Amino acid sequence: MEDIVAYSGNLRFDIEIALEQQLGALPLPFPGMDKSGSSICDFYLRGLCSKGSACPFRHVKGDRTVVCKHWLRGLCKKGDQCEFLHEYDMSKMPECYFYSRFNACSNKECPFLHIDPEAKIKDCPWYDRGFCRHGPNCRHRHTRRVICPNYMCGFCIEGPNCKFMHPKFDLPIQDPGQQPKKNTITCHYCSEPGHKAISCPNLPPDVREEQGNRITLPNNTAQLVNIQLQDGLKAGYRPIEQVTCFKCGEKGHYANKCPKGHLAFLSLALQNNPRPQAQQS
Repeated sequence: MEDIVAYSGNLRFDIEIALEQQLGALPLPFPGMDKSGSSICDFYLRGLCSKGSACPFRHVKGDRTVVCKHWLRGLCKKGDQCEFLHEYDMSKMPECYFYSRFNACSNKECPFLHIDPEAKIKDCPWYDRGFCRHGPNCRHRHTRRVICPNYMCGFCIEGPNCKFMHPKFDLPIQDPGQQPKKNTITCHYCSEPGHKAISCPNLPPDVREEQGNRITLPNNTAQLVNIQLQDGLKAGYRPIEQVTCFKCGEKGHYANKCPKGHLAFLSLALQNNPRPQAQQS
């Protein structure tokens, strides 16, 4: 009835035009001020804002889909340069760490998204095509569906609304977001990635033989100890006979292998302060 009596759909107020064109909006006194409570700049979305960092409105790109968790606590220092959204939107909140890690969250008023881990698993494109070589060990979801017989014959009148499966015979395209892991092993001899120095093809035969003998450890424990002692002497370590234990003060062993245990400091104290003999009456 109001539209019939007093239709106001074709009326525009001056304040609406002033807000759209940002009339009277003064630039900021200095750049870097907090603009979290301001609206989004319409001219920036169209690439027409000439005020730059002095603009009193927020310069937010449209590709930001996740709310900044630091902005929620008032700790974000990036301002408009932040790659996350400075806007309280429940549908764009970041994922809850506890629910994603432990599948449970004790906070009844948790502002973050609780996403079911099963819902994040994508359908296997190879299984939907007909066969997946990974079988039950595949990291993607294998969902059993009934193939549409009309589609297999050549045509289905239901189209995408069909309740049966319409398989795709195109080869799956690798997700560009899932890049293969780079080989970080670098040879210390030739500085080429992909192999270690012991298996380097540029290694001389005599050096390779010496490396192989060093890796081959003897079965006898005594021989292993002698080899370790010889290596210690070559490296400049003192012989075990000259080593003094700082717990008991005796020579011939280290403190971590002291036979007197954790009370070895008592014997050291008795040696430093001998007990006076009782006077004979």
